Amino acid sequence: MKHEMQKATLLAENINDFLAFLNKNLEKNIFYMDTGKLKQIKLIAEDFKFHILADELIRINRFVCDPKYTNYLVDRFVKGLTIIDEFVQRNYNSLFIVTGRLYTLKNLCSLFSKD
Repeated sequence: MKHEMQKATLLAENINDFLAFLNKNLEKNIFYMDTGKLKQIKLIAEDFKFHILADELIRINRFVCDPKYTNYLVDRFVKGLTIIDEFVQRNYNSLFIVTGRLYTLKNLCSLFSKD
């Protein structure tokens, strides 16, 4: 069970890092990506409440593992992540740097069983 809790916490931390990556690039545009398309990704993340999902994953897996609720939260996150991934694939030329972050998030989500 401790392993499942660590996976959930790792996913939540990477979700928060992804959101911070978006915010930082919207503020300073370090990688010279299209800010309009970055805003679109941020809006999708806000619509699916990624920050709340990450906080909730951390909260419920802090002391005791709840696999049913964890899988529910991961499934909700994957729905939003799929939409963002499709958007990035359609706009690959201007958002290719985001694909590395998405790859990490998709692989972390695949670690959870579909019981």
